[in-house]
Amino acid sequence: MSSILDYMNQKIIRFAPLALFLVISMPILAQVTGDYRSKASGNWNSAATWQIYNGTIWMNATSYPGQNSNVGTVTIGSSNTVSLNTNITAYTIDKLIIGDQTGGNDTLSFPNNQDWTVNIMLIAIQNDGVLAWQGNADVYLPSEAVIYNNGGKINTDKNCNSSQRIYLGSREFSSCKGNGKFEYSFDDIEAALPPPTSNGDITECAENPIQSLDANDTATPPSGAHVVWYTASSGGDPVLPTLNTVGNVTYYGESVDNNDDKIKSLFRTPVTLTIQPRPTISVSDSPNCVFRILSPTTYQLEVTVSSGTVTSTEGSVTNSSGNVWTITEVPSGTDIVVTVTDANGCNEYLPVTAPNCFCFVDSPTSNGNKSYCVGDTIPSISATVGTGETVDWYDAASGGTLLESGTTTFSPNGPGTYYAEARDSRNCTSSARTAITVTEDPPATAIIGPDQTVFTGGNAIFTVTPTNADTYQWQVSTDGGTVFNNISDGTEYAGTKSTALTVKSIKLIKNGYQYRVLASKSGSACPPTTSASALLTVKVETVVSNRRITYRVLE
Repeated sequence: MSSILDYMNQKIIRFAPLALFLVISMPILAQVTGDYRSKASGNWNSAATWQIYNGTIWMNATSYPGQNSNVGTVTIGSSNTVSLNTNITAYTIDKLIIGDQTGGNDTLSFPNNQDWTVNIMLIAIQNDGVLAWQGNADVYLPSEAVIYNNGGKINTDKNCNSSQRIYLGSREFSSCKGNGKFEYSFDDIEAALPPPTSNGDITECAENPIQSLDANDTATPPSGAHVVWYTASSGGDPVLPTLNTVGNVTYYGESVDNNDDKIKSLFRTPVTLTIQPRPTISVSDSPNCVFRILSPTTYQLEVTVSSGTVTSTEGSVTNSSGNVWTITEVPSGTDIVVTVTDANGCNEYLPVTAPNCFCFVDSPTSNGNKSYCVGDTIPSISATVGTGETVDWYDAASGGTLLESGTTTFSPNGPGTYYAEARDSRNCTSSARTAITVTEDPPATAIIGPDQTVFTGGNAIFTVTPTNADTYQWQVSTDGGTVFNNISDGTEYAGTKSTALTVKSIKLIKNGYQYRVLASKSGSACPPTTSASALLTVKVETVVSNRRITYRVLE
């Protein structure tokens, strides 16, 4: 069992991808294949200025950074001065680090009176770095780019003027003078703090109860400063950077000097907190034993998940359909842990206790299906089991919901088929459940036809229109409807057990008789329905003699 617990203790997924352009304030970065560093002073577009890292060693470059491919990091160091004399627009450079923090002056120079467009996402000026203007150059960086000073210098070789400027996309970010519509001067960049260093986003799977994530541990400020968090990359009010619901939120950290809160970073570091939902998993078909001749006994079960892929510590797992999975061939007596892994990487675990495959319990014997009429009390159903056994009642032949446990009699809430499973004192259960059905019967209806009027000696036919009926009994009342008695076929009547009653050879004595029918359904729990009554009126024929004397002929 300890192995199962160890298995289940593998829970939270935590990702910490570094933000692309916020590496910051670390003097030396671990090089990766394709990184460049300066080996001599010279023009940017000269391969002789550069070395490239091949994954093992630094070697002389055959192209300049950004000429033929994207680049991770470019470092200007070794007291070299590199003159930017080309646009870099086809490819992107993630980071340009000016200064290797070994002393000397490591310089990126803009030598000409010309505008330069360079796809560099981050420019960091280290404490031995210099960003120098030799002419009236405007530099255009991507709109998402970051430029900051980490103790270095931004120099011009002549009086500062508004033609030495830095654009972030169309944003008028900085000029040497800092006047007009530009946001900052070069002095502002030099004086500002570096933004916090991102320690990575946090992504976790939801716990129960749900956890609270805090962005405070995800960014490191420069020495002598602290981080203040916001919900936007600029503007807004400080917030507590937390998340305690499923979803995600991005906070933006700003470096603020510990002694002077007016000294801060010009950029904020984004950090995203994410709590991802866990998938759900439940048993939809309980573990049941599989017995084979000359083969070891195994057991199998079925689980249903909200989404994701299912695995098991033992057995063979098959995707039956949709989100339904079957685990088969689990060795008898072996407890397992079934795991569902969602596309977001979150897991949920379901421990399963092996059934006792040495149990042999007969299925319950039904004491009969039951039915009841609409509106009547719902009858109980019951089953018979062996000595020392009891019954658990379910709503399905396998799996399903347990409705009531430990009783041979069950009172359902309505019509349906219910399933009785036998269980003994060892908690061994029958391999099959016994179905018992409760039926709700609708009552019959009977709409009688019209009253009948006939002359003596004639026949009258009374009819009824039924529903939910197949059995009929006609009755007659001779006392005006107080008492009705059954009638049967004979010399006076025909069709006494049908939907049409014929009263034959009627005599005057039947004048005023009333007839009705009892309608019912064979096998129904509903009592017969009594129709309304119909009246029989008998008239005497009149005979006119040739002597103009009228005789009434009576029978």
